[in-house]
Amino acid sequence: MSDLAHILRAHHEEIERRWLAAASELVGDEYREMLQSPLGVRLLRKILDDLVAYEEAEEYQATAVLRRIEEEAAAEARHRVALGFALSDILIALQAIRATMWDALIDALAAGQLPPLGETMAQMKEVDQLLDCIVRAEVAGSLAAGHASPDA
Repeated sequence: MSDLAHILRAHHEEIERRWLAAASELVGDEYREMLQSPLGVRLLRKILDDLVAYEEAEEYQATAVLRRIEEEAAAEARHRVALGFALSDILIALQAIRATMWDALIDALAAGQLPPLGETMAQMKEVDQLLDCIVRAEVAGSLAAGHASPDA
């Protein structure tokens, strides 16, 4: 597991608290209720678990792990859109996850817990690439559900 994945997993409770606070201020009322439910917490934990799984995958396994993550993210987005949630809320919540992850890593930087700069930057790039894949998959899943409008 990369140092950053380990740090993010170790700080999952803080990330969860910050994420719920940040996302709750930005999304619609119904989506906020879902995020504050066990389903919302599961959503965040799944993304953190997927990050760890991706980071732990051997090079030859990475493509299959990434494909699984993308397929599951798309299916989850289709389900949420079918329940009537807006694509904009789905994406705002993902952006809030990214922001709270970076906040946790900044805290780790201040505590001297990050690896040397070059390693940190390479690992941060991998985390960002995975989150970008999840965003693209959730947009594709939402559109596949037949809701082309970002607010529907």
